[in-house]
Parts: sequence; C-alpha cells; structure tokens
Amino acid sequence: MDLDLLFFIIFAIMTVAAAVAVIFSKEVVRSVMYLALTFVGVAITFIFLSAEYVAMIQILIYVGAVTVLILFGVMLTKRKLSGGDKCE
Repeated sequence: MDLDLLFFIIFAIMTVAAAVAVIFSKEVVRSVMYLALTFVGVAITFIFLSAEYVAMIQILIYVGAVTVLILFGVMLTKRKLSGGDKCE
C-alpha cells in the first residue's frame, strides 16, 4: 500500500467521522467545532487531488469565516439554561 493512499484513507475516515459527529452532537458549539474539522478534512482531500488553491480557499472561507460566524452567533444568542428560569 502506498503512503499517499494510507494518508488519504486516514483523513477520509477522519472527515466522515467528524461529519457524523456533527449530526449526532447534542451541543451546538461542539457541533460547529466538528463542522470545522470536517471542512479541514475536505481541504486536505483537495490537497490530495493537487488542487491547492481550492484547498486554501476552503480553509479561508469555510473554516475561517463561516465557522467563526456561527460560533459568534451561538455565543451572542441568549438561550434558556436547563437549571434555571432566567436567560443568562
């Protein structure tokens, strides 16, 4: 087995596992972090396809901008805590 194929299989399994974790995660912040890991895995797949420019755009746009935007939206939104009645 070639070393490139081994690394591709490892990163493909990591990407699919992170995508499944996005679906089954109960907390929104963890789900967003798994989504960022999925985006990084897709960018690594583009690097294996010799599309470095698309990989860098993937990292800059999706991992850098979209994930940070979702995290700020989650952090700035008031939500009801499970233990109390007030939104904190």
